Amino acid sequence: MKLALSNSLKQRGGAWTPANISSLIHWYRYDTGITKDGSNIISEWADQKGSNNLEATGAEGVSPLYASGAVHFDAAGDILTFDPALSLGTFSFYCRVESSDMTSDSLYETGSTNFFQIKTSSEIRVKIGGGVRHDISSGLSFSNDTKYNIGWEREDTGSTTNDQMFVSVDGVNKPFDSGSGTLAITTALVVTTFGKPAVENKFYEIVICNDSLSASDRVKLNTYLNKI
Repeated sequence: MKLALSNSLKQRGGAWTPANISSLIHWYRYDTGITKDGSNIISEWADQKGSNNLEATGAEGVSPLYASGAVHFDAAGDILTFDPALSLGTFSFYCRVESSDMTSDSLYETGSTNFFQIKTSSEIRVKIGGGVRHDISSGLSFSNDTKYNIGWEREDTGSTTNDQMFVSVDGVNKPFDSGSGTLAITTALVVTTFGKPAVENKFYEIVICNDSLSASDRVKLNTYLNKI
């Protein structure tokens, strides 16, 4: 028998939540909308904003586990899939996540053409549309089994040829050291899956917007995620 877990989306006492972000399109909330069986195997994480639920087969070994409100990918075959895949020009992609080993693990991806990868404890790699890879190889120091707020934003600068990207870790923006972080806005980021981890990771919350965030919303989102 499957169980559905859900919390009220009401903002108690007017507290800020990602629902306040005008460009929010998908929201996978901590301990909310998770469908699991009696063995805690997850088959769905419901979208609290749109209708693009993250789905798994519900079979052991290829589906994540419910773990005290988080979605735990503990096997290499574990996967959650968007249906349909996301295709975004401008975007803000934020996760509250931790990993057992911050080495060579893609948090989300579409194969080798679109991905966000923690390459080492001090390096992040991203790629859009199979083009140039963009790397951050300085100013990072991840620890294992530690929660982080990790974001990736892409804004339209108004240029006919380039837009601008950056990564945020716990509210601090990290520019790219190679690949420049610029790419034609017409090249969309396509994301089909979360999971298939090289190690183990836990996702506590995922927030996806179709535009870059305002400075104010960025601070508020980081504060909100820190409470999870």
